Amino acid sequence: MMRGNKVRKQVLVYAGVALVLAAAIATWFVLSQRGTDQLFGQGERANILLIGHDVVQGIDSLTLLSFSASDAVLFSFPIDVRLRDTAGDFAPAAELMLSAGAGEAAEAIGALIGVDIPFYVSFERNHLETWVEALGGIEVALSASAIYLDSMADPAIRIELRPGEHLLDGVGAVAFATSVSENGDIGRLTRQQVLFRSLIHQGIAALGLRSVRTAVRDISPPLETNLSKAALLQAVGVLHEIPAASLRADHLVGEIVEIDGVTYTQPNVVETERLVAALLKGLELLTPGDVKIMVFNGNGIRSMAATTADYLRARGFQVTGIANADTFEYDTSYVIVLSDESKAWVLRDALLSDVRIVFPDTFSSHYEALRDSIPAGTDIALIAGAGLEIE
Repeated sequence: MMRGNKVRKQVLVYAGVALVLAAAIATWFVLSQRGTDQLFGQGERANILLIGHDVVQGIDSLTLLSFSASDAVLFSFPIDVRLRDTAGDFAPAAELMLSAGAGEAAEAIGALIGVDIPFYVSFERNHLETWVEALGGIEVALSASAIYLDSMADPAIRIELRPGEHLLDGVGAVAFATSVSENGDIGRLTRQQVLFRSLIHQGIAALGLRSVRTAVRDISPPLETNLSKAALLQAVGVLHEIPAASLRADHLVGEIVEIDGVTYTQPNVVETERLVAALLKGLELLTPGDVKIMVFNGNGIRSMAATTADYLRARGFQVTGIANADTFEYDTSYVIVLSDESKAWVLRDALLSDVRIVFPDTFSSHYEALRDSIPAGTDIALIAGAGLEIE
């Protein structure tokens, strides 16, 4: 009897040990897989904010890298884009980054565009330079001239790169991505996107996966990031398999404003929503064929409305009619929104000249004079004012 109890106790002990070991193994497995699941744990896309800065933390690039298993998007932001912090106060992105940290900056940019950005990677210029040198240089392809002031040279020199392919060394690549542009921050954003596209293609996709993973292990220690090393390795593994044709790039649309003595880039809400919907949320953009336009001659030039209507039809818009405006004294062109505001931005993007987008209630005196001439179902009324250029 006593012997039987002893055997039973041994069995229970062994069973308990087995359960403890099983629990330990399960715990180890879960913990070891966290890095693997970290990227795509909340959806089909991984969103990482790439933050470039100099040695004293001066921010010079902010780019969202968003990717799935089949495509990738580079969406760039001006460093002075106006963001709201967790306390409800506003600050330029670069200032918020320095005062609150990369995590809060990523959260604020995500709130701005309506996309969750849980991850960030912050890197210094010398990290970028070292990567490019390790590749033996980076080739960038330009569809238009890139003109910028290379402040890294002493004295600073004006650089003009013609359309075509150019091989840059590490120092040249950093200057290309960070230098001030003659046409404002948009020029710098465009150059950064060109460089990042080239780095993903030539520095990740074109190399053997083993070489890429070795490079990540070598460069990851000095990076500031909330991604584990396993998640970084997974990221480059996914990017390695994405075709160059499936890598797209764009930037936030906004205008320079001054508020309370501080200069910001103020995002255009509607245009930003359109871009984000198309690039990051998989929704289709409106096309010209979705937009019905009534065209008015507002500058008195002979056949202006008819010529403008022909221009718009050639680009796929539906023209519901043409007429003279209430006056020929319009000093600028106006787009009156009659249905969905996003359709006004489709039209604006198709025009060569600047236009002002207005609404009936804020443009009432002119709208009331024109409304009887506008057919039912029209989305936009375009008043062709002075200076409207039509090819």
